[in-house]
Parts: sequence; C-alpha cells; structure tokens
Amino acid sequence: MLKNILINVGYIKVKDKIRLIVSITLVCIVILSIFYIYRRFTRNAIQMLAANKELINILVAASNDYNERRHSFYAIVHFNQEKSSIGVTFIPPNYLVTLNKRTGKAKRLNMLSFSDSNDIIDSLEDDLHITIPFYLELYGSDVVKIIDLIEGVHLYMLDQVKPEPGFLRGVHYCDGKKTLWYINKVEHDSIYIKYDRIMDVVLTLFTNKESYKKYNRKSYISEMLSSLNTNLLIQEMLSLADLVYDAKTVYTTIMPGKVDSNDNYTVDDITRKLYEQKFLRPLVLGITDTESIKVRILNGSDIPGLARKMRNVLTKEGLTVVEFGTSPYSIIDRTVIINQKGNLNSALRVSSILGIDAMYHIVDSSQLADVLVIAGKDYSQ
Repeated sequence: MLKNILINVGYIKVKDKIRLIVSITLVCIVILSIFYIYRRFTRNAIQMLAANKELINILVAASNDYNERRHSFYAIVHFNQEKSSIGVTFIPPNYLVTLNKRTGKAKRLNMLSFSDSNDIIDSLEDDLHITIPFYLELYGSDVVKIIDLIEGVHLYMLDQVKPEPGFLRGVHYCDGKKTLWYINKVEHDSIYIKYDRIMDVVLTLFTNKESYKKYNRKSYISEMLSSLNTNLLIQEMLSLADLVYDAKTVYTTIMPGKVDSNDNYTVDDITRKLYEQKFLRPLVLGITDTESIKVRILNGSDIPGLARKMRNVLTKEGLTVVEFGTSPYSIIDRTVIINQKGNLNSALRVSSILGIDAMYHIVDSSQLADVLVIAGKDYSQ
C-alpha cells in the first residue's frame, strides 16, 4: 500500500515537472515570437548601413516572363548616402558565375535560376570586392504595375523609335505597358540597347523625382512589394526611397570584364581596377573624372550661327565639342540637352553652363559624345 502511494506521488511529481517544462517552453516560444515580430517590423538594415557610411548594394534580377526564374537582366544598384549618389552596374548575361571555387565549376548567369542567388551573389562579391546583402526579383508585369502606380513616365523621343507610327519627336507620356514596350523594342533584341533604354526610364524618373515624392508612402510601397521576391522589408524600401530623393547624381556602367574564347564574360584584376577607378571611386568618394566632357551641337533653328555660338561658349569652359552643325530634325523653339551616355554629371554641367533646364535622357553607349545639344530659337535671345 505504502509502495503504491509512493509510486503515485512520484508519478505526480514527474507530471508536474513535465508541465513545468512545457510551460517554460511555451513561454520561451511566445517571447521569441514577440521578439521576432518586433525585429521584423523595426529592423532597418538600410538605415544602419547608411549611418555607418557603408555602400548599400542590391542585386536586381528581371525578365519579361517567368521561365524557371531564369533572367536575362541583372544589375547591382548601389546607394551612397554620404556622397548623395546612386550607381547602377549592369551585368552581362554571359557573365561566368563561379559555383565551386575548389573544383572551378562555373555556369553562365543567364543559365542559372534565381534560386541560385546565393551562388550569384558570392561570385559577384569575389569578382568586384563588394558586399551585396539584398536582392530584388521582378518581372515585366511588376514593372507595368509600378509605373502605373506612379501614373506613368514622360520619355523624350528623337529617333530611337522612328519606324513606329504615332511617335513624333518630343516628350511622350508612357504608361506601364508602353514603358515596357519601349525597353524591349530594340534592334536584334540586344540586351545592351535594353540597358540603355532602362537608363532612359531610370534617369527620367530620377530627374523628375520631386513630382513622385507623394508616392513615398507605406501604402504605395506595400502595393509595389506585394508581388516581388525580395529580402527587403517595407520600412527598408521606404528608407531607400528617401536615399533616392536625397541623391544628387547617378553613375552607370557595365560590369568590367573580358570575353574569353567561349564567349564567357569574366573579371580579372585589370578590369576590376578599372571598375574601381572609373566607377566606384566617383560613387564612393565623390571624386569625378577630370576627362573633358564631349558635346555634339546641332542648330535646330532657322537662325544661322547658333551652333558656332554655343561651341564657343562650351570650349571656353573646357568642354570638348566633337561636332557642330545643322540639325536634321524639324525646327524647334526651345533648346534641349540630351544625356547620351548616362552620365548625369556631364549633362548637368552642360545645363549649368548654357543655362538650359530642358534636359532629357536618350542613352546610347555607341555615341562618341556624352551630351547632345539641339539649339532652339530661344538660344538666339
């Protein structure tokens, strides 16, 4: 009898211990969950990196359609709060991604799924000597939605879409679908011309960013993020938007490298140093290249001598005029400055010297001149 009582007492004590352990475990889970939720809604790595004066790098992958999450477009977007600058490094689709350093196994970027984003980021970090903590994956439908949410973009057309009916020279309003069409409607489906078209859109949005400031709200950002695959939180996207509005300039480049005998794009020490000198140095340190800005001048009026007059002004300021003459386009009343190389600083410099505010972006990497100026009748006054 006593033995049974002792056994029951022991059983009760064991049950009490189990209950105690379960209770403690549940309390720990609740505390950890609260902590996780708190960190989730208060974490802001963007602010922390900006406060530490670190370069913020985001890998962006995009394509028109879902194809096993294989993308033809890759870029790294860089933010430097200290120098109020933004950079974009376009990555060629034939970039050879190192998948295993020990075995040397590698694969082209456009043959990889974004599921392999860790391998892609690791390879880029090794080649470019930068840290990329964030990623963003989007599709054509996302681009359409985002452009429509900010009520479209006004793009300047000169002759980049001249075979298409309905397009006259000048500013055209583009909604999301038309913007996506503009990016993709390029000769031979060239990814490099698409890079230029993307910069037309990006630089146009950036130049007119004040008019888009009203969309920097949690409701808009939440809607934009709703269909995107990213490790950025809403509050971090809002912080990025603030960095964009505070930025003064944008730098663009194609990732440094060379093409081997198998048409694979690879990075070596020489091309990396060139990248650091020509791109990272201005972006990170704010030290601009001293190379003279190259300008092409066309007289777009029926008033003789305007191109020569403008050439004299620009050369006195140390700029290089590579060509001047009569415009083949129709006569215009208002002088326009066109950024042809994606270098916003160059276009702003020309704008400042001439006192011309009408600046547009038609990026064409094949052009010799950094900036094209078409003089209108107003320049004779």
